[in-house]
Amino acid sequence: MYADILKKIVNNYEYYKNIAVNLEWTEFNKKYYDWYKKYPVGISVSIYEFPEGYIKHNFEKAYTQTVLLQMAYCEEWEQDFWKIPSSERLQYMTQAERFYSHYITYNELRLKPVTEDYLIGEIKWHAGENDIPESEINSVIPYLTGTENIDIGGGYSGDHTFISIKDNSIMIIDCGIWD
Repeated sequence: MYADILKKIVNNYEYYKNIAVNLEWTEFNKKYYDWYKKYPVGISVSIYEFPEGYIKHNFEKAYTQTVLLQMAYCEEWEQDFWKIPSSERLQYMTQAERFYSHYITYNELRLKPVTEDYLIGEIKWHAGENDIPESEINSVIPYLTGTENIDIGGGYSGDHTFISIKDNSIMIIDCGIWD
């Protein structure tokens, strides 16, 4: 279900930009785990907990907002940086298309479902290679059980962005061999 919606947004900057420019910002809880401790094996996990039912009825907006927050986190911006008039949003996204599109564009677009077991294995392996305690790894597992898990893509075959979507949460996992 969600993979079909992602096909419209991912690698389609104009579609994404239209959602972002007109986005009504929604408040929700977020957690970030940067587990990239040992070169070259890296993993980061971001969890976004939306109000009950929001994702089901507003997935495009929820996904777009998580991408914007991923950007803010990576660029060390304030998390509410997008609370600006839509005219400013349009100006920024038009002038800096190359920058903004980087966050929704994948050289190797996959958009294929993955099983819970597969994704749990990927998280445990990448986090384990970085000596992350089992208890910390296990704290994110509930966000991918009973979900639609999708391998969105990556820069190359050893690089992955996964998304796990529940009724009230989206978890984004970036992992790979980053050199």
